[in-house]
Amino acid sequence: MIRATLDVNVLVSGLPASRGVPAELIARWLRREFALVVSGHILAEAAEAWEQPYWARYSTAQVAEAIALLRERAVVVTPADDVHGVGEDEEDDLVIATAVGGGVRYLVTGDKALQSLVRYGEIEIISPRQFLDQLDQERAGKH
Repeated sequence: MIRATLDVNVLVSGLPASRGVPAELIARWLRREFALVVSGHILAEAAEAWEQPYWARYSTAQVAEAIALLRERAVVVTPADDVHGVGEDEEDDLVIATAVGGGVRYLVTGDKALQSLVRYGEIEIISPRQFLDQLDQERAGKH
């Protein structure tokens, strides 16, 4: 099974939303089309993001349910401790370190600076749309 880390921006855009590419990626994860790998750091950042006024359209209960779902169904890993100075800031490095620690094939992000890295070791750094296309290709190849 494909293992992928979704950056905080993708997670908070896809959960608890019901439309858009990030929401489709969450739906695919819930259908077990890929394993979602996160860290405590990513979960904490997502919880903090959902507290921002922009996300006020989601109730406290919806946010709590989303966090519980992530804790229950995602693979929670410890970030690798040897990723420093790769991204634009420490937050980017922690996301990359999560992907490394989780042995993922894809790091999915809407962050253009992270996307510009293209790859870190064996990890492809791609947009949500590119990952959705990759999942479609994988599914087509299995039939």
